Amino acid sequence: MKATLFDYQRFCTEFIKSVPRCGLFLDVGLGKTLITLTAFVELAQENKLHGHILVIAPIRIAINTWPDEITKWDHTKHGTFVQLAGLPKKKRDKILDDVKEAPPTIYIINRELIPKLVERFPGKKWPFLNVVIDEAQSFKGYGTKGFKALKSIAPYTHRWIELTGTPSPNGLMDIWSLIYLIDGGQRLGRNITEYRNRHFVPGRRTPEGYPYEWLLIKGHDHYIHHAIKDVAISMMKKDYLDLPPLTHNVIELEMTKLDRRVYNQLKKDRVLPLLNGGAIEASNAAVLSGALLQLSNGAIYADESRKEIIELHDHKIKALEEIVEGSNGQPILCFYWFNHDKIRLDRYFPGAEVFNGDPEQLKRWNNKEIPLLFAHPASAGHGLNFQYGGHILVFFVVPHSLELYEQSIGRLYRNGQTEPVIVHYLKMRGTVEDRVISTLLEKQSVQQALIDAVKAEIGDLEPVN
Repeated sequence: MKATLFDYQRFCTEFIKSVPRCGLFLDVGLGKTLITLTAFVELAQENKLHGHILVIAPIRIAINTWPDEITKWDHTKHGTFVQLAGLPKKKRDKILDDVKEAPPTIYIINRELIPKLVERFPGKKWPFLNVVIDEAQSFKGYGTKGFKALKSIAPYTHRWIELTGTPSPNGLMDIWSLIYLIDGGQRLGRNITEYRNRHFVPGRRTPEGYPYEWLLIKGHDHYIHHAIKDVAISMMKKDYLDLPPLTHNVIELEMTKLDRRVYNQLKKDRVLPLLNGGAIEASNAAVLSGALLQLSNGAIYADESRKEIIELHDHKIKALEEIVEGSNGQPILCFYWFNHDKIRLDRYFPGAEVFNGDPEQLKRWNNKEIPLLFAHPASAGHGLNFQYGGHILVFFVVPHSLELYEQSIGRLYRNGQTEPVIVHYLKMRGTVEDRVISTLLEKQSVQQALIDAVKAEIGDLEPVN
């Protein structure tokens, strides 16, 4: 298939070619994969690309999206690529044994394997001169094995491309890791302590006096935005794609007096006695928040083994049933969070399916053969195209993660969607869900400010039709 790049895609392609180490903070559905592949093809044609390319991505994107995109387009399909993700260890090791003698190749690997790959090729032995990190925000944790592994080999690469639509899902503290991998600390500091001390002050502290919250110093967001503007660009799909309307519909649900009494008892005492003589205990604030969220959904695990489920109410299930009945046969994509949500939903809606990552199942969804599909945001939230199968999305519960929240909506609301998209939120009034949503909006505001600050300035473009 012949690929025709739109103006914004051409701009991004040229940015990659002219800035060897950079970040593309592009909204879901803007074609990050096509843009990156096109840049590498043109660099190779201009004799400016040398050595292997390593693409690091979430496993489903590594197995499905990148191979599909390479073979889809006329100008990329002749490139040599090897899919390491999903291979048995023996087969993967055999391929890596020959990597140094192989001609320039695109190697595609899932992010979980990076520490082992770096262990195999440490320092100067690193054979991949060009690295692409898809969904780069997954390496924001500066203390993780993945980040430390990438940090150790970054100096031995020529080109380094980071792709993400959510560069700072939890605030500007997240951006340091991504920029450090690009520039080695030139712009935001050589380590997280230097960055933190320069731009943040301690907030809440533990009883021992150690801060566990850091607050951005007023005005320092502008400094951070300015510091990274030459190596990062951002774009939002609303600015460049002619998409149908997106509607958000919050469905407020009420607990019965008995449900509320149970909920309030756990909230106040952090203990919920059971009829069998046992009890559900919330040992700290995080555990309590999770337990209250479960009760808001209508069920809770009886103990840490999570083998027994106690059901409290079915208000959200009934609300989903009403949405299904009112959809007039239109397919619905519903995101759940807890495993007991999936169990109860699967039992209550026998004609529905649970997304398992199978490409054939995704194909049936996009052919409108599945009336109701349940999915977890972490398993279906990145790089998968659901937009051809439906335009109705339901959050059985809103995820805490801004990244997963935005990615989930982006499964339906992306290029190729032809119907107005409606997002339903099943929210229990007066519960911890109020705080989850308000926190999510705060995170969204901080990230939007960052994205706006590094927004590409490419003139007035025609929208994509």
